[in-house]
Amino acid sequence: MTLKPSRTDQAGAEYVWVPAGATLAGFWMMRTPVTNAMWRAAVEAGAVQPPQSTEAGDDPAGEAYDDPAKADHPVVGITRYQARWYAGWVGGRLPRDDEWTRAAQGDDGRMYPWGDQPPDDTRANFGTFLALGGDTTPVGSYPAGASPYGLLDMAGNVWEWVNSARPGSDAEVGYSEQPGMRGGPFIVRGGAFTVPGDSLRCTAQMVYVTDLAQRTIGLRVVIPAR
Repeated sequence: MTLKPSRTDQAGAEYVWVPAGATLAGFWMMRTPVTNAMWRAAVEAGAVQPPQSTEAGDDPAGEAYDDPAKADHPVVGITRYQARWYAGWVGGRLPRDDEWTRAAQGDDGRMYPWGDQPPDDTRANFGTFLALGGDTTPVGSYPAGASPYGLLDMAGNVWEWVNSARPGSDAEVGYSEQPGMRGGPFIVRGGAFTVPGDSLRCTAQMVYVTDLAQRTIGLRVVIPAR
């Protein structure tokens, strides 16, 4: 398989080419999730707001965003609205659910992005509970867990918003998505640092309402072929 050269966006993110499949056109996908540093560039440009968790209690998402030591960790505490605004700012959009699966799995139906071998701590950040000190890791920390196209962190670290609703949901049948309205539920993919190994499968997904911002959910962007 010959890979296209990568490309970058205005926040410095690198993209890799995911070739066309039987029912999908090829597209560019961000190699890693969006980082705190990338999100900060968008905040400074006036495109988005700083992250803020909607979970009860303190705001660890905001604390991580402000910590220089976590500049290269994935940004979390992002609602789906905010994720879409960021994607538009860099000239892309959120991936559809089928695009995300293809980018993670390729053509061979593998169970995990790296193949069929069970997850371990050389391939992904997973299985660590928040209450026991679980946390994100810098993006790209697990090269052994790369997908067939060289995408990193497609399993573990943070869930990622995609541009697809759960089949049969109010959003899929025409819900008018407006900020402040709890639309959806919408799909997130990839697992997070808190999940068990089975949740890292290429086909695994969860659903959340669109205005939920959690410390385990981030995003990555796709740019369609021109």
